[in-house]
Amino acid sequence: MAVLHRRGGSAGLTEIEQAARGVCRPVMFFDRSVAEDDPGLVRRAEELFPVRVFAPPTLAESVRDAEVEGVTTFHDREVENVTAVASALGLPGVPAGPNPWDKLTQRTLLAEAGLTHVTAVAVDSAHTFAEALDKVRLPAILKPRRGVGGTGIAFVDNTSDADHQLRHRTQWPGLLLESRLPPHEHPRNEWLADYVSVETASTQDAHVPIAIFDKAPVSVYRRAGPDASDVVSVTGDLTPTMLPLAVRNRVLDYVREVLAALRVRWCVTHTEVKLLPDAVDLIEVNGRVGGHLPRLLRALEGPNLLTIAMSLALAQEPNVPPLADGAPRGYAMGLFPAFGQRAGTVHSAVTRDQLERFPCIVRVDEVAERGRLRRATGYRAANVVLRARDEGELTAAVTAVTAGISALFNADGLGEDPWFENFHPPAGPLR
Repeated sequence: MAVLHRRGGSAGLTEIEQAARGVCRPVMFFDRSVAEDDPGLVRRAEELFPVRVFAPPTLAESVRDAEVEGVTTFHDREVENVTAVASALGLPGVPAGPNPWDKLTQRTLLAEAGLTHVTAVAVDSAHTFAEALDKVRLPAILKPRRGVGGTGIAFVDNTSDADHQLRHRTQWPGLLLESRLPPHEHPRNEWLADYVSVETASTQDAHVPIAIFDKAPVSVYRRAGPDASDVVSVTGDLTPTMLPLAVRNRVLDYVREVLAALRVRWCVTHTEVKLLPDAVDLIEVNGRVGGHLPRLLRALEGPNLLTIAMSLALAQEPNVPPLADGAPRGYAMGLFPAFGQRAGTVHSAVTRDQLERFPCIVRVDEVAERGRLRRATGYRAANVVLRARDEGELTAAVTAVTAGISALFNADGLGEDPWFENFHPPAGPLR
């Protein structure tokens, strides 16, 4: 099994090694530029796996020479490479239609199938952006056709925002402008966001849901990112979902239709779905396991997303247990609040021990260290996992944890960060 790897994806080297046991023997492939910039990562990989370093033009040849039976990745920047290699070598995972990971292709195919009400137009220059403004009703979103986690997004709510892009943006190729879906609310809990994600195992002709994740609200700082973009940060995930059964089933049925329309095969997909009053619509589909999610299913002794992804890349149908009703094993939630101010170093002195004292925290994956650049943790102040027995315990814990993190990182502005207002005062009664 060829695994195209780099730091910062949804799986680390140790996690991949453990998930592959009994399924395959991974061979790790590193782009030459990654190997040069991150030699420590390559040395660590060599302790666990056979390793190949490739120049991008020779990737397919390098994979062929390794005599593997499949190819996959857990990093978004390698998804297109996986598709290209699988196509060139006749390996599993090649979509049956146009590139489904391009967000404009997604909108085009889903509009043809009657599965989205979003209008999307390609943008490659200031001129085409100005033309797109005549076709896409505001409010809208300007974003990369490929990209995840809110990177490069700009909200275009009015003509002032449009003028800001025209005056300040310098990089235009590979963008799209799409109409913005209206805000809504989570139907069960007021501190959860109005969208969810679904991890799905797609085989030759079936799309089997593995898990649904509710989301913490995104953090948004307008006009604070590079090249006229906004700073948009994902901040947390919760499983199992708290959606009422009827809404959950609506989401699952919709995702199956989306993946069928995109003709996705033999891979795990991460599909983000916007909740609306009486419907749902697509945010985006990504052709790999979602970031930060495998650890939450492991915390609940659930299915291993990485094992499933590697099995699918070998055209092997994985054992995916049916989704349970409710939360028979309780809840697992990842929380990773982001710094609003991205430049500079961390001012707060916070330790893992301090975070571990908060209720229901069972794992601390990251804590931003005083004196280090904020970007060292991907601009996350902390990254923790909570485990709770029921909704009441989880709500109380999330309230305490978010209050504690905002206080601990007050010197970095988190004490006044509006994102934390989603949780304080404590969330009201469940609806």
